[in-house]
Parts: sequence; structure tokens; C-alpha cells
Amino acid sequence: MSIIDDTRSSHDVAAEHGFTRSGFLKAGGALLVALALPGTVATEQAVAAVPADATTWPLVDAAKVGSWLAVHADGSVTAFTGKVELGMGNQTSLAQLVAEQLDVAFDRVTMVMGDTARSPDQGPTFGSMTIRQGGPQLTLAAAGGRQALLELAAQQLGVPVAKLQVADGTVTVSGDASKSVTYGDLVKGKVLEATFPVARSPPSGGFAAPATIRPNAARPKPISENRIVGQSIPRVDIPPKVMARYDYVHDVRVPGMLHGRVIRPPALGAKLLGHGDPPAGVTVLRERDFLAVVAEREWDAVKAAQSLQVRWSSWSGLPKMGDLYDHLRNTRSRDEVIEHGGNVEAALQGSARQLKATYTTPIETHGSIGPSCAVADVRDGAVTIWSGTQGPNLVRQSVSSALRLPVEKVRVIAYPASGCYGRNGADPVTLDAAIVSNLARAPVRVQWMRHDEHGWDPKGPATVHDLRAGLDHAGRMVAFEHEAWLPSELDTAIIGSLLAGRAVAEPSAGGWAGALNYEIANRRLLSHNQSNLAAEQDGGVGLVSSWLRSPAQFQLTYAKESFIDELAHAAGADPVAFRLAHLKDARMIAVLQAVEQLAGWQPRRGAPKHGTSGTATGRGVALSLRDGTYNAEVAEVEVDRKTGEIRVRHVYVVEDHGLTVNPQASRLGIEAGIVQSVSRTLLEQVDFDRSRVTSVDWASYPIATFSAAPQVTTKIVERPDVASTGVGEAHCCPLPAAVNNAVFDATGARMRALPLRPDSVKHALSA
Repeated sequence: MSIIDDTRSSHDVAAEHGFTRSGFLKAGGALLVALALPGTVATEQAVAAVPADATTWPLVDAAKVGSWLAVHADGSVTAFTGKVELGMGNQTSLAQLVAEQLDVAFDRVTMVMGDTARSPDQGPTFGSMTIRQGGPQLTLAAAGGRQALLELAAQQLGVPVAKLQVADGTVTVSGDASKSVTYGDLVKGKVLEATFPVARSPPSGGFAAPATIRPNAARPKPISENRIVGQSIPRVDIPPKVMARYDYVHDVRVPGMLHGRVIRPPALGAKLLGHGDPPAGVTVLRERDFLAVVAEREWDAVKAAQSLQVRWSSWSGLPKMGDLYDHLRNTRSRDEVIEHGGNVEAALQGSARQLKATYTTPIETHGSIGPSCAVADVRDGAVTIWSGTQGPNLVRQSVSSALRLPVEKVRVIAYPASGCYGRNGADPVTLDAAIVSNLARAPVRVQWMRHDEHGWDPKGPATVHDLRAGLDHAGRMVAFEHEAWLPSELDTAIIGSLLAGRAVAEPSAGGWAGALNYEIANRRLLSHNQSNLAAEQDGGVGLVSSWLRSPAQFQLTYAKESFIDELAHAAGADPVAFRLAHLKDARMIAVLQAVEQLAGWQPRRGAPKHGTSGTATGRGVALSLRDGTYNAEVAEVEVDRKTGEIRVRHVYVVEDHGLTVNPQASRLGIEAGIVQSVSRTLLEQVDFDRSRVTSVDWASYPIATFSAAPQVTTKIVERPDVASTGVGEAHCCPLPAAVNNAVFDATGARMRALPLRPDSVKHALSA
């Protein structure tokens, strides 16, 4: 399988400017497929074209022919998707879905990903939504294409569609293999168009389609006929990565391109007062408080950014780090009752035993190992962007707003970049590049330095959790309350304070994620939804929040599942048995029982081990339900009582995410997410003073190394009859609580604040 836009050499950038959809699709003939999604209308039958000299790129109409799929005269297939590859194997899995429905060989499918001039807007690539939401759309397009081709074959072969079968793009008559025709022969020498309404029942008609193709709603093949979906096809992006032939956004080169560096202030809200003269060959660019340098050679720009004499005003509007959680409690919020039932206060008063606890999680940085990078070419009132973004159309809107250009004058081409798993620096550096190119009147490549990435990327927010519960005499939960203070926005309006004072609005999302899961008659979940950690008296300047992997539910599950463990211990019950006693969801019960068996769990009812020296071992369990994906995990840890160091030795994971498109890719994705979550659980925390982030390198913001990676044993529950619900994030949620509970099992010390660094462990042990 080949992937357009993901394995290109730098010289191919010129071809991107000269791309013509009409020439690409019409060469030799093609069947062009569109989808009339709810709320869309098929507006034209002509092949959508991007002229070679285009400076205007309208939004790709989902109902415009060729927006989703093209079957070519050579039998190959091109599929267009707004989703991008972030290292989870989306390229491979989406191609599997297309190949499956068309009954063509996997390696005949080419994916065009994340180009706003060529791909429909399927939303950003985050929240485990690629397969869950984007996959069904491509499945329907491919199913529609197969349907149209079979109708053409039926006409040519003179038999009903019901008597036809397809294998590897060749249609044959059942029982008579001598009568056959290939997909390529069906479309050779002509351009055929088909728009398929997306509906559960046959539509009323009115959708544009040639007379030879009269489609009903596209209907995928029965799951029982799947031959490609469900197979562990090797990921196509891995070989070029291993062989160093994989092009990232950092590799993009544009003719006449300059290299740029942005000069950051010493404090978040500092104002630019003035600057000195740059060295020869370097140009200084300024717009209000935004300052950058450009040069023909990258090293000249790097040195100039370091040596340029700049005067800034002072600013100290951040809270003291030691007051962070009090600050969150006292920050104005929009309160929301997430779940409520019964009478919590009355049930607590009548309970045999009450427990309460407060849990906290820190500010985190995305910590992309490769600093973010983007290239922008602003000219003739239009802009082309090469970006490592997760959301090409979101960036398109942001650049349009920042440069005050109509959105159709902005084209964003997504390239692979450093792993993000949350809104890291990819979007802010893209805005940097766009503004610098606009000021320089030339194409500009901007790459962040390490201090930019750690100091200025949007931060994963800190959270606070107050929990209360009551147990009856039998040890059952009769009341449960979880009150959380957490940001409500996925806010990337970072340029409001950092980039020339220009406000950029984007859709907000986030807040509470996930339900209680347990059956408790008297329950209340209350969310205090907050804006960014900002000093409002200073114009809202502060640390910009942008959720990391498993937004909110990583933190919420850590607090809830750790507290559930406290309740199990107070009830004198085994932690697994205690959870099972309060569950009714059959799928949740199944994953919990499966991980119990997978890990060889032994009941834990006695007092945890205590001691002051040596190494203690323990096991902990936790579970979660995120957007339809069920997870249960057991963590096995060692704790050095003398140093306080925790070593996560083994993690057992059971996941039920419905249909699995590529089992091996799913398992590898789960393993990678577990390793990252171990790092976040044990080590990661942003430090800051009253003016800025101070943990701006790997020494002050450590992450887990290879030697700290645990063994991961994964079992995926096969449910091919259930729609896929996502693999990318759900497995991260139980991990911190499972580790936390294992530390208690090992030592008897109850930890209630992430990260679980050695000093914190030693303090808990001494207490």
C-alpha cells in the first residue's frame, strides 16, 4: 500500500502546488464516489479540480464526486480522508476498511490524508475518533463504490447483481468463472460518478448520479465476509521509519525558503520594549510583542535568536506553585452536575462508615521528543501550510483568523511529526510560521527549540478531586460523591498572549469524561469547569491548557479508582470482588473477570505489608469506560522502601473496543500507551515560578526511559458485531490508579497525588 503525503521527499513539495484533482482522477478513467452525509447536498457532478496555480481552496464538499474515493482504470484505488497518521497506524487501518469493502488487495489502496484542498473534513485526529467516526464514513464510501461497480458489471455480463462475486478487484459470475470483468475495465476510458446517500433505509432519491448508476444507500458487507478487516496486516509506515526513509514535517523544503526562530519573553506576560541590531544575514521581524528572526541558513537564525539583545517588561502573574491546588479551588468556574441519584447527604449520615479523600494531579507538558516544526508560504493573498497538526481544518481556521484571510485562501497539508497525544506545539508553531512568513514575505520554516517545546507548548492541566463515600454494615457502598476542579476547554488560543496579541477562537471541548460505572443508589458527580490557569487581572495571560492523552478521564479515573480501592480496604474486601459486587454492566464485568484471570489475581483481604527497608511488591487493579471502550488493568510494582523508587514490572490489560480492525496494531498501541502512562504516573510534572515555566529540559522534566518500560500483557475481547469505539486513549485511564493501588498493596502507604516520585513515596512511607 502506498500513502500519499507521508513518505514524500522534499522535492515533491513543488508537486503539491501543481496538484490537479481533475487530472489525477480522470487519467485513464475512474469511478468517483461521494457521500451525501446528513445535512449535505450533492451540489455538482463535475469532477472537483484544484488548478495548478490555485490560490483558492474551498472546503472539500463531502457530497461532491471524488471527495471520498476513486477507483482507477489500472484497478488501483485512492481514498481521501481528513484524518492523519499520528503513529497509531491510522494509515493502515483505514486502508484495510476501504480494501475490505471493495474486495481489492490491500496494497492497491492509496490514502490521501489531511490535505484541506483534497480531503473532506472529518474532524481532528484525536479522542480515539479515527476508526470510531472516520472509519464508518470511508467504509460507506467503499461499500458504495463496490455497489456501483457491481451494477456496471451486471449490465456488461448480462446477469443480476446477486449472481456476481468479487475477488481482488475482478468480478465473476457465480458458477461460471469464464465470465468476468475487472474494476479497471469497467471504468477504463470514462469518468463515472456516484453519490451515495447515507441512510438506514432506501432514500427518496434526488442525489446526483449518472443514469447508469442509481444507488440506494451504501450498505457495507456483512461482518462474516470480512477477509482484511480483523487481520494483523503490518503497518506500512514502520519500514520507512526503521530505514530512515520516512519524511516528517521537519524534512519539508520549499524553494526560496528562509529559516525562522521566535524569540520568547522571559515571562509569559512580558511586553516587548525594544531590541538591538541583528548580525549580518539575519532579519529581525516584529509585530507588537511578537519577535522573530529569519535567515537563509538555519544555524544563523538559531545563533541570532540566542544573541540578539532584547528588552522586556517584567511580569509575575502566575500563582505560587505551592498554592496551585488552592488556586484551582478558588478560580471562577461553571459548575455542572454530571450524574445524580438518590440523597447523598442522607445516605452518608445513615452509613456505618464514612470515608473522604482528596486527590490531585499536576500540570504536565506534552514533551514531544522532537521539537515542533512547520513551514508556511504566504504570498499573493493566500497561504500554504505544511504542519504536523492533528486537525488540518482547525489550523486552517486559526491561520485564517491570524492573518485575516478568507478561510478558502488557506491550504493546510498535514505531515507526520513528533508524537503528540494531545494538542502539543504543532498548532502554535504553525501559527508562528504563518505570521513569520507573512512578515518576511517569503516561505519560512520555523522549528522550535527544546526550551520552546517544554516552556511554551500548551500544558496538560492540573486537577483537584474531593471524594466522599459511605459503607453499610455489609461493606457495600450506599453513597458516593466525586467533586472535581478541572479545565473545561481544549483551548489553543495561545496566540492571544504569545503571537502578536491576535486572538484566535477555536471550538471548546473537554471537561468531565466518563460516568461513575458502579451501581450506587445515592451518588453525585459534580464538575467545576474552569478556564485556563490565568491571572485574570493581567488580561488572561497564563499557562494555556490543552489536554493530554485521555483528556480529563486519565485524572478522573486515577482519583475515583484509587478511592474505590480505599473503600474496598475499609470494607475488608478483595479489590476485585468489591468492584464486581457493585457492577451490573455485563461488558465491564467481563473485562474485569478477564484481567483477573489473565493476571492470576490472588484475593487481597489482609492488611498491606509494612516495613522500613528492602523491596516491597504489590498488585493493584483499576477499570474504566471511555466512549464505549472498556478497560480493566492489573499493575505489578516493586517499591524500594529506602529510596522511594517505584518500578512498574508488569501491566495486564484487557480491552473491549468492539470490532478490531488490526489486532497487532491495537496491541502495540495499547503497549505504547501504557508505557507513556507509566511515565506520567511516576515522573511527569511541570514546575513554574510566578513568571514562567522553569522545567524547560529533560533534566527538570524527566520522562521514563527504555529501562523503565514494564512488560505489558494484553488481551483484546473480540466483539466483531459491535462498532469500533476507539483504541488510542482508553487504556491509559486505569493505569495510574492501578499503580497507585499496587503501591498501597506493597507498602500500606496511600498516595493521593501524582506523580509518584521517590520523595513523595518516602514521605508517605514515613507517615
